[in-house]
Amino acid sequence: MLTSILDCAIDRMRPAALASLARNTPRAFTDWKKNAAFLNIIRYACKRSPFYKRKFAELGIDPGRIKSPSDLGDFYTTPQDISANAEEFLCRDPQIVFESSGTTGKNKRVYFGQDELDHIGRMNASGLLLGGITRKDRLVNAFDFEIWIPGMVTQKGVEKLGALTLVAGKIDPVEVYRRIPIYGFNVILGEPTWLIKLTEIAEKNGAYPLKLLIAGGEEMPEAAKPWMEKVWKGAGVRMVYASVESGGIMAFEPFACCDGYHIDENDFSVEIANPDKEGYGEVAFTTLNRLTMPLIRYKNRDISKIIEAPCACGLSLRKLARMRGRSDEMVITAAGNLYPLMFDNILKNIEEITSDWQIVFKLRGIKEIMEFNLEIKDASLKERVKDKVISSIKTLYPDMSRNALLGIYEMEFAYHSPGTVRSGRKLIHIVDKRHGR
Repeated sequence: MLTSILDCAIDRMRPAALASLARNTPRAFTDWKKNAAFLNIIRYACKRSPFYKRKFAELGIDPGRIKSPSDLGDFYTTPQDISANAEEFLCRDPQIVFESSGTTGKNKRVYFGQDELDHIGRMNASGLLLGGITRKDRLVNAFDFEIWIPGMVTQKGVEKLGALTLVAGKIDPVEVYRRIPIYGFNVILGEPTWLIKLTEIAEKNGAYPLKLLIAGGEEMPEAAKPWMEKVWKGAGVRMVYASVESGGIMAFEPFACCDGYHIDENDFSVEIANPDKEGYGEVAFTTLNRLTMPLIRYKNRDISKIIEAPCACGLSLRKLARMRGRSDEMVITAAGNLYPLMFDNILKNIEEITSDWQIVFKLRGIKEIMEFNLEIKDASLKERVKDKVISSIKTLYPDMSRNALLGIYEMEFAYHSPGTVRSGRKLIHIVDKRHGR
């Protein structure tokens, strides 16, 4: 009962009050409310969703006996569950549907009610306020609106903020660059690769005085942030962490000192499934306030860990570490167990290539080949790039280098023109073509 009263009160709060709540709520209270909301959503979903009702019955789970997420044992939901049974998750009639980007081969459908989108908008607006954006700022929303979710939920957020906004969508960055001085835009929101292309235009033609660039939808290459801040003459670059399935922003980076994503613990209970000795494992989240299509312990394939230590920014909300990669992109090879983050580290300081790259594993007879597919800015610099990559591997990952020198596997390099490696919305960084995959 008390949590229902609190939820009603939160639903009436304006973004500024929500931001204040995030700054000042003790962690112990957040944990109590989060656990109570978790138990409520378990019981609600089991009563109304055919999927959860069936799964819990099959596994002998009594919702009334659940006291914490660990009481659910090995029960998780997965992208395959949504792809195969999307409408069986529904607990009430939906009003809007979005689809995933389809990196798993089949688009996932995720349903919402209009009230849920309004709630997402207010929470997003509170996050913008926490990051120092006010209604006096002028924003460009360059996130995609094409059946995907970020454009819509970002727009809900900036509308609740009340700032002047250009609803650009994912148009040619040149068009946004051209309009910055006309309107005096100082905050740009979009996907990392889109913002990188905008920054390349500014580097060539001159940068305007921006306050913030906010990216989401995929991880930002580590080397891109300092370069972007330099080009835009000190403008901050921040990241948010979200997905179609999460709907709203699950975690965000309001300040430069955060070094990770603060979790929205009002709306999400986040766990790490099967963590390794460092605490890294697959992110699994439960939506605490979604009534149309609640997701319980949803494993989203991202590999991260929860940071419990207090943050220098002062927020008591726990953090997710920057993504190490995806469970479906981790490969076990002759070079070791490899994640995309390792290759990002190898390539991040090589100025002769762009930020888009792909590593392909294949076999030649029985010999394993690790092929670097790199976008090179000048074809005459191929040997220099190759030498830098090999040197970086030797410094950062000596075991990977040693295995190559021993002939356990071979490294090859393929060079491409800028803008040609990426074939879809999201670039798959590691491709495994061994064994008929």
